[in-house]
Amino acid sequence: MKEFRLQPLRLCAGWKVAYNNFSEYDPACDGEEYSYELCEDLLQLENDNLLIDLGWYRYGDINGSYKIYLVDTKREAPYERPLEVFSSRSKAEILDKLEYWTQPGFYAKYKVKYPK
Repeated sequence: MKEFRLQPLRLCAGWKVAYNNFSEYDPACDGEEYSYELCEDLLQLENDNLLIDLGWYRYGDINGSYKIYLVDTKREAPYERPLEVFSSRSKAEILDKLEYWTQPGFYAKYKVKYPK
């Protein structure tokens, strides 16, 4: 049985990893045998009011796709009104999007300071 390490990530400072189950498994290269690596709770990153949530939809289905959300946790029903959503079957595209979304030049437009 093959074991997969966690996927290396290049993230800008300020993001906290809430959980990480995002492995180096790539459905395009590694095949269906290890599709148990594909779950809805792959990665969650937090930065103040912002949250990036990555999952694979449909769980374990090699024909599914990655879906990444950027939400404002202070908004009502944040997943019903996400700030950004991106979906792809390509792991490379998802990694590019994660890197882009965590750059201050991108997310600054969504960052809101709420009183504590």
